Amino acid sequence: MSPFRDRFRHWWLARLPLQERCELTQRRIYLLPTRFGLLLLAVALAVWVGALNYQVSLAYALAFWIVGLALVAVLMAYRQLSGLVVSVEAGAPVFAGDPAGFRLRLDSPQPQARQLSLHLLGQDDALIPCVFDGHGGEAVLAVPTTRRGWLALPPCVAQSDAPFGLIRAWAVLRLDARALVYPAPLPDASRGAGEGDGGEGGDARPGGDDFSHLDAYRHGDTPRQIAWKVLAQRDTLASKRFVGEAGSALRLIRWSDYGQETDAERRLSRMAWRVEQCERQRQRYRLCLPDAEIGPQPRQRDLALAALALFGSRG
Repeated sequence: MSPFRDRFRHWWLARLPLQERCELTQRRIYLLPTRFGLLLLAVALAVWVGALNYQVSLAYALAFWIVGLALVAVLMAYRQLSGLVVSVEAGAPVFAGDPAGFRLRLDSPQPQARQLSLHLLGQDDALIPCVFDGHGGEAVLAVPTTRRGWLALPPCVAQSDAPFGLIRAWAVLRLDARALVYPAPLPDASRGAGEGDGGEGGDARPGGDDFSHLDAYRHGDTPRQIAWKVLAQRDTLASKRFVGEAGSALRLIRWSDYGQETDAERRLSRMAWRVEQCERQRQRYRLCLPDAEIGPQPRQRDLALAALALFGSRG
């Protein structure tokens, strides 16, 4: 992209409001002929010139019929987008390197068959069809991720060239949504499954009955571990963890474990990998960062990875 077009795009996008819901009106919809439409208009011009030279009435009729078809295509393409209300759901957390999915919902005030697609601005070759059932439709935009932290949904485009493929109607959307990107897990061979952190709880006896905390239900938990009262009161499946369970020794995942590691991002990636290892092995752990400490508790994985993703930021 040329510098002029880049500056113009930044200026243009700055004028568009950032909205949670966006209604497509005549002020937001743009219309341009497609390549096929330009070719057909060129044919109409050539036929009209020939009609002027040879005074052929049928040539006049053909030229005006093509122009009339183009005008109808303008109206039909505009109707594909007109009146749509677009909203978006926040993307689920992902690891850096994995695409973040944002689900867009398109609602129509009147039942109408529509054919449209969505894509990120600047990625015209990655069209995502929108399944439209008359009253509404939805599509999932996949946004590439490269680094940890909050990822805002980039500007996206809704477009349609239905029904004739002569005119392209399009609208640029700036929707207020973001997804959390965790650090990409980096294997830590020196502190793998058999690491010994000298953590708390190493002397706990297997099979003990001392309650430790509530945790999210995991496949394989026994009926004894399920918190039935919580299920009855909150309709949420949770499990009870006991101090004396096998693997209940508390493993410490500390920032200070990497005293010689100067790259903070590599530290965070290695710690994220260790968190995932503990979760897979159902091992109790405590994440210790310079500005936060997250011990065993409900949704510990989400909280720990979020702390790693937002480490050193204010958002």
